[in-house]
Amino acid sequence: MSDISNFKDQMLFEVQKAFYDERGKGARYRLTLTGVPYIKSQLQDKATDREALKTWLKDNNFCEDIQTEEDELQFKIKVKNCCLQNIRDSFHEKGMQPLSCPIANMFMHAIEQDNGLSPELLPIDIDNEFCGIGCAKMANSDVVEG
Repeated sequence: MSDISNFKDQMLFEVQKAFYDERGKGARYRLTLTGVPYIKSQLQDKATDREALKTWLKDNNFCEDIQTEEDELQFKIKVKNCCLQNIRDSFHEKGMQPLSCPIANMFMHAIEQDNGLSPELLPIDIDNEFCGIGCAKMANSDVVEG
């Protein structure tokens, strides 16, 4: 990896870490749309198509592979060799969970647009070249009130 890429990764980590130091774990809930405007600009009306999103991320080298699984309560993503792995590893080395996962955010946005459910990012399972990302599906206000 180039020095510029290492620098960018370190800067992204430091910004997120500073945000965490100021806000604590609540900072996670302020970063749920990180990455979403970018994917909308790239995929436009297909930004909510989960299969198109998977294909685009792999074809554009954001990750080597993505596997998805879904049930009534949870959407799971297994990402191999993500372009943000160095940032994830910086958090892991400090004994912390990453505050945000732009790839997970893209899928969570697609889920919310598809079915109106607001997913929540669960702790990321870190396993060498893989990230296991779970998104708990949450009910929207219509479901809660109805």
